[in-house]
Amino acid sequence: MTTATQPLLDYTRLAAHTAGLAFLDSRGVTGELTYADLATKAHTAAAALHSRGLRPGDRAVLPMPSGPDYFTALAGCLLAGIAPCTVVIPNNPHDTESAGMRQFAAVLSVVRPAAVITIDRDTAKLLAAGPGPLHLHPDDLRHAPPDSYQPAIPGPDTVHHIQLTSGSTSAPKAAALTYAQVTANVHAILDIFDLTPGHDRLCNWLPLHHDMGFVVALSALHSGTPLDSMSPMSFLRDPLSWLRHISQRGVTLTSGPPFGYRTAVERHRRNPAEDLDLSRLRQAHVGAEPIPYSVLADFRDTFAPHGLAADTLMPCYGMAETVLVATMSLKHHPTTDHSWGRVKALRLDREALHHHNTITDARDDRPDITVVACGQPVGGLTTAIRHPDGTACQDNEIGEIHLHGDSVMAGYLDPDGQPTVLPDRTHATGDLGFHRDGDLYIVGRIKEMLIVRGRNLPPYDVEQTIETLPAVGAGNSAVFSHADNDGEHVIAVIETRAPADQADALRLEIATLVRQTFGFSPREIILVRRGRIPRTTSGKRQRAQLRQQYLTGGLS
Repeated sequence: MTTATQPLLDYTRLAAHTAGLAFLDSRGVTGELTYADLATKAHTAAAALHSRGLRPGDRAVLPMPSGPDYFTALAGCLLAGIAPCTVVIPNNPHDTESAGMRQFAAVLSVVRPAAVITIDRDTAKLLAAGPGPLHLHPDDLRHAPPDSYQPAIPGPDTVHHIQLTSGSTSAPKAAALTYAQVTANVHAILDIFDLTPGHDRLCNWLPLHHDMGFVVALSALHSGTPLDSMSPMSFLRDPLSWLRHISQRGVTLTSGPPFGYRTAVERHRRNPAEDLDLSRLRQAHVGAEPIPYSVLADFRDTFAPHGLAADTLMPCYGMAETVLVATMSLKHHPTTDHSWGRVKALRLDREALHHHNTITDARDDRPDITVVACGQPVGGLTTAIRHPDGTACQDNEIGEIHLHGDSVMAGYLDPDGQPTVLPDRTHATGDLGFHRDGDLYIVGRIKEMLIVRGRNLPPYDVEQTIETLPAVGAGNSAVFSHADNDGEHVIAVIETRAPADQADALRLEIATLVRQTFGFSPREIILVRRGRIPRTTSGKRQRAQLRQQYLTGGLS
């Protein structure tokens, strides 16, 4: 609940901040924008939106990359009382039947925006094919009639922004988040950050359509903390540039998924960056996807010689449905074989976990898996572990994680564009976990959503893409994920009649298609005979049963 000591986020205060934003690629700074200049541009943008008929309570979709134009559009929407929804720019906008454009159309049908604001005039024209919302670009926000609007005054229940939580091309889920909810989570984040004005600096490479990238940026805007916003493509091109910027610019706080930390380690091992100084980095938050213990240990061991402190890495758990963070590992732990700084992990019996859904400490003569503690709830949230019948689990009992509290979303948008009301402000996450000694551990998911580099993907989107290949065909694939000590992996099982001498070529074709469409390749592509994928009597693919067969060697 927002109190007198925790006022709602107020974007009219931007001009009072003395710091600002810096925009970086893999080589260095490409642009800068002070918060004071952003405030001036944002007021003009808000007035321009108002002059074009947008009003408080409307929504705007922002398919834009990080940069001055994006932050101007974002802050302009917020000042005008327009709820923004940041999305990825569709690939191949010339083709209305492309996967990117079909997903974009699905987003518009769910969010129901009054406007779409994108990167330039040409892209705006392409996205405006057919009837729909007003399509704008940055030039449309640079000029406005004088005194044409007053900043909106939001209430606690006013929708602050819309966050997409699923990458589906058919029915994306859109979480509606109010000012009270966003304020509660941003204040919890700032409490964790424990900022010192004039000393701290944030660095973020995650895309701003991702909840971690977006809410970290909101936290910087609200607190006036300098923010280095790096292009995700620049990170992927040169993962060590993230750490070089941290070193050279005196960054003290950063965040990312395990994929980012793993990629930096791998690149450093191939091509060491000897001049890194990470001694000023005091918090590195790790979340957005399952956290392998090996990633944390490898990052620590690789960069400790470069000044990385033992307590810098901070595992966390959260989601768009709670704005961002739900739990965070804040406590310091004694150094043991599987604990140090703010990292704590347990070695569990893998068979007991995967096959019997029970928590048993590992023995040396049995296969094991290491699970990382994601800490304890923050910001007025509570976590509960529940059996399928809704009763509470005891410590060391696996059940579904339920989150309750001030920053739990208003609800998902329904087909009419209105939030569905959550009963008792509680979100059933679909994730499986357990409590031990007050800490939350994540061990799996009830739902079948894939999490790839922090992005949620329904398996059926990947399956539909694979099934466009003539050698596969409709209904002949199943995709699932599983986690081990090296992280979460996507497995594709393909029913095919292709002859054995074409198997390698088909695997390569599938891997290439998935990589080109979704930006990743499956860890394994298993070819099986037709009828091998288990299905219900109605023909629905049973991915959980297929995963079990894979884990027990039934697909080898």
